[in-house]
Amino acid sequence: MQTTIVIYLVIWILLIVPLLGFNIKRMSEKKFGMKRRVKWGAVIILASITILISGFLLYAYRVTVETRYELAAERYIDLHAEYATGRITYDQFLENSAPMLTTGADTGAIQTQLSSTVPNKQAVRFQIGSWIIPKYYQGSDIFPKIDVIDANNPVFLLYLFDDGHSQKYYLLEMVWNDNGGWKIAYHAPATDAQYAAEKSTLPSLVNGKWFVVSP
Repeated sequence: MQTTIVIYLVIWILLIVPLLGFNIKRMSEKKFGMKRRVKWGAVIILASITILISGFLLYAYRVTVETRYELAAERYIDLHAEYATGRITYDQFLENSAPMLTTGADTGAIQTQLSSTVPNKQAVRFQIGSWIIPKYYQGSDIFPKIDVIDANNPVFLLYLFDDGHSQKYYLLEMVWNDNGGWKIAYHAPATDAQYAAEKSTLPSLVNGKWFVVSP
């Protein structure tokens, strides 16, 4: 999600800086023998354009965050990382993650694990795998049994969590909700069979993207 913020911020800068740079002289005028005078009409027009561009990019950013499963997963796993570093308490984890869950989400295994784990108070990192769509898990007895909605919904994904002492794999089930975007329906440590079946969906440990969260 940090990368998405940077991308939209760069787009905003590339649009707003030239807009202001090319039009700053038009916002005032100076007649011979008189002080420079602000042209409020030009200022209002330029401010309105700036607000419209900013509003459009903010809307586009929110749509991107809500519609990309990777970003929804990252936001949720960030909370796991923040708890592991001691940045938030277990109760805060539950409160902050609640809006990201489906009704009746099965997250008991991970919540039990977190509630009994003492945060390390040091930086952690994680990697997020590609989605596992229904055609790859339907009929398999190694994944939780769920109702398939369509060809790309729900999806599973693996993520690797490195707390500085050990590396563990976790499994997420994500369901698309037309009114709320991607929601977490299941979260638990991945089994050896699940990892073995879908380890190819994970990035390279050496060259893959790592997300780092500091205390």
